[in-house]
Amino acid sequence: MEKAIRLLASRAVGHAAVVDDEGVLIAVLSTKDIGRYVVEAFEDAGVVERFDFKGVLETPIYEISSQPAYVVREKKLDECAKIMIERGMGFLPVVDDEGRLRDACTELDYGLELVNDRRPARCYATHELVMGDPSDTLIEALGIMIEKGFRRLPVRQGNDYHMATMIRLLAAIAREPREETLLRELAYYTTPAPRLSYENATIGEAAELILSAPERALLLIDGEGLARAIVTERDLLRAYAAGEEECPRQS
Repeated sequence: MEKAIRLLASRAVGHAAVVDDEGVLIAVLSTKDIGRYVVEAFEDAGVVERFDFKGVLETPIYEISSQPAYVVREKKLDECAKIMIERGMGFLPVVDDEGRLRDACTELDYGLELVNDRRPARCYATHELVMGDPSDTLIEALGIMIEKGFRRLPVRQGNDYHMATMIRLLAAIAREPREETLLRELAYYTTPAPRLSYENATIGEAAELILSAPERALLLIDGEGLARAIVTERDLLRAYAAGEEECPRQS
């Protein structure tokens, strides 16, 4: 699992395909699969002193991956988008008749399709913002993300906004597997949140920023400097699927 965490963190992606020696798809691994396993292992331990870092990080990824994986035979973006939304998936593998991995539809694919889209970003953003506390510990923040189904957690520090990501927290555990890491304050692991104007940002601008930012998300800030919404790759997928629909989400 340690190797998988490092791979996902280095690519700033949320999923990886698990294949055998012949390239046949076995399962799909997500950062949420890893995060859920870590949180459950911590809860089983009861206290940080009993948390088995070595055992957790050496867990075979096959044991915690989503299997059997849902797959398609062709990469048709419109059809894949419907399946991904219906099933709450961020990664849809494309395999051949023998089950060998050929390609995948990902939320970032839809970001690439939207870079010239002039629709307002706020119409497709998530307005129900859940903010983390800078004083939360790493393991507390990870638990909040798993409970809420998030991969990012915005954090307000003074008059500024930062953002923690699940993969960054997991990478910290892999890099420094000791008690102090789990108990370190969340503020230590945040970075300045990517942001755009709530009133003026377009889907295309949001897509460009998300594709380039390791957080794969951004905050929409109003004229008073307050965060009004968050835009993630999942929101880009929904914007793509909405087509020409007129502003389906109003604040």
